[in-house]
Amino acid sequence: MAKSTANQATASRLPSTRESRPALIGLAILLIFGGALASAWLAIQSGDRSYFVQVNSEVAQGATISQDDLTRVSLPEGFEGGIPSSESDSVVGKAAGARLLPGTVLMRTMISGKSGVEANQTQLTVAVDSSPFIRGLQSGAQLALDVGTSDGGERQTVYAELVSVGDEQSGSIGGSGSGETSIVVSIDISCLSTVSQGIEDSAVTPALIGGSDSSAIAKTCGS
Repeated sequence: MAKSTANQATASRLPSTRESRPALIGLAILLIFGGALASAWLAIQSGDRSYFVQVNSEVAQGATISQDDLTRVSLPEGFEGGIPSSESDSVVGKAAGARLLPGTVLMRTMISGKSGVEANQTQLTVAVDSSPFIRGLQSGAQLALDVGTSDGGERQTVYAELVSVGDEQSGSIGGSGSGETSIVVSIDISCLSTVSQGIEDSAVTPALIGGSDSSAIAKTCGS
C-alpha cells in the first residue's frame, strides 16, 4: 500500500521551475519574433503606395516612346521624380532623352519635350562638370556650345537645344573633384563632326542664350 502511494506521488509531481524555464523562454522568443514579423507585414501593407511609369522594353536615345514600351510599378507614394502611371499618355510620342533600359523607372529628366528628332537634326550626349546652373536647365533651353580641340585649334560656338539633363555622377572631367552630369543636346547634323570631336577631347562647354539669331553662333557648320 505504501509503495502504491509513492508511485502516485511520483506520477503527479509537477515540473520543477528549473525544468519549465527553457520552455517558457522559447515560447517568449517565438512570440516576440512572430510579433515583429506581423508588425513588419502590417507596416508594408499600410504604407501609402502608388503606381509609376516603368520602361518595359529598350528605347534608343532619340527614339519615340510608344505605349508598348511602358508598364507600371508600385512604389512609395512620395517617390521623387517619377511619373504617375495615370500620366503615361503624356509620355507616349515623346523622344527618349537617353537610352532607356527595361526595368528603369521613368523620370521626367529622361524624356524630351519634343516628339522624336526633327529633320536634319541629331542628338548627342555631352558630359560636363555638374553645377547648379547645369542641373537647373530645362528641356528646350537654347544653348551655345563652346567647342574646342585638344591641340589648341580654333574654337567654334555651335547652337544647340537642350533635350534633357541626366543625374549627377561621381568624378569630374577636369579632375577638380566635383560631380559630372550628362546632358543630351540637339544640333544640326552638319555640326556632328565638330561637336563629336569636342566631346572626345572633353572640350565642350555649354552656355545658356536668350535667342538663336546671334551671328557668333553657328546654327549649321557647313563650309
